[in-house]
Amino acid sequence: MKRKGAEPEVNPATEGPSFEQMMERLEELVSRLERGDLSLEESIRAFEEGIRLVKQCTAVLGQAEQRIQRLTQEGAALAEAEPGLDEEERGADELPF
Repeated sequence: MKRKGAEPEVNPATEGPSFEQMMERLEELVSRLERGDLSLEESIRAFEEGIRLVKQCTAVLGQAEQRIQRLTQEGAALAEAEPGLDEEERGADELPF
């Protein structure tokens, strides 16, 4: 059972919380800060954690973008390397790479 305010669960495959878990935690922190019922020290700690989460999420998104670019480039290179197949030869529902 998930406790309110608990840290995100660690994903063993990536040795850290998932992107979705980090975003959920970030939304929770923003909500708590917007309510305005935290002490100054609690607000600062929540803000610091939020900044760390934003940096982690940005890094994850950057890695995902790089993977997508690499896959797109590999797909384009494969498509150029193959002799031109029209839709009938490869099937209308198949991708060209």
